[in-house]
Amino acid sequence: MTTERSGHYLKYAVFCKDTEENSKDELSFKGVIDLVEIDLPDDVPSGEVPILMNLDVHLAFCIAGAVAGPHSLQIAIRAPGLPLNTPPPENIDWETGIMFQRWIKTFRIPLQRLGRHVAVIVFDGTPIGEASFMVRFREN
Repeated sequence: MTTERSGHYLKYAVFCKDTEENSKDELSFKGVIDLVEIDLPDDVPSGEVPILMNLDVHLAFCIAGAVAGPHSLQIAIRAPGLPLNTPPPENIDWETGIMFQRWIKTFRIPLQRLGRHVAVIVFDGTPIGEASFMVRFREN
């Protein structure tokens, strides 16, 4: 059974430590990140919430079904304790005959609080999906 989709859609999105693509265009994700455990700080500072650690990640994602022509792509990062980080959109050109396109973007995400950290993928000004990971304190 096959399912036909009309319009563009997000095939997948995942946070990982690294990616690798071989000569056959096969993409591998190394160290998928769905949970980050951090050590409980020794002291709780007053005032401004400190950055507990910076996490370097790859966001690998694939969009399918777009019509040929110019489009915009944007990734918005939502992290507890931090303002929404929305860089300007990137202009892309979707060529005729392309079924899907893959992207790998790198980010340094400051971890200030526990909870869900999200990358929202925005295509032509509309959110089409997201990838996320949880942050919690390591149990002793």
